[in-house]
Amino acid sequence: MAKLYILRGLIVVSVGAILLVVGSNIFDGSYDTAESIMKTKHELIENKEILQGNLVNSTIAWADLSEHTILLVHTIPPSDFVKLQVTEPNGDTFEKESKNGFLYHIIEKRPQEQGNYNFSISNLGNEPVSVSVTLGEDPYLSGTCDLSNGMNCYAIPVAIGMVIVGIIALTVGSLITINDLNKKRRQSK
Repeated sequence: MAKLYILRGLIVVSVGAILLVVGSNIFDGSYDTAESIMKTKHELIENKEILQGNLVNSTIAWADLSEHTILLVHTIPPSDFVKLQVTEPNGDTFEKESKNGFLYHIIEKRPQEQGNYNFSISNLGNEPVSVSVTLGEDPYLSGTCDLSNGMNCYAIPVAIGMVIVGIIALTVGSLITINDLNKKRRQSK
């Protein structure tokens, strides 16, 4: 019976970990299709070749941002060796590496941080790649996602919900496991 008590906490922890991983993957995967459902977007860089070990720089003016803006980068051929670095007007820097030739960065427009957003895209691989960069309004965070796109509009709330439930389940499962282990120790004394 004591083993069953210990197992129930581990089962809850396992379910929490699964929900956390699946929710995170849904969140990341939802941005793979964000470009097709964006209402406003424009190309910042189109098919610019970056040789191995080189980079390309560009600037986004504060006036070009909406409240919730997303920067999307595609590489041809798909490469996991492309890095995006964004420097905000306040000096904060964010770096992301591509996953199968795609990466994104969400930019929140903050009135107290007026100024240019500078970004660079580096090719860390051994072969040249072409990059295209699109800037547009984030369809999920801005609430402009058109419901005619079906489940795509619900991907972010579902992912966030799964992550929150996963974190809660991890915490509760850990507490149950610790409590059950303490009970087992007291019973064995």
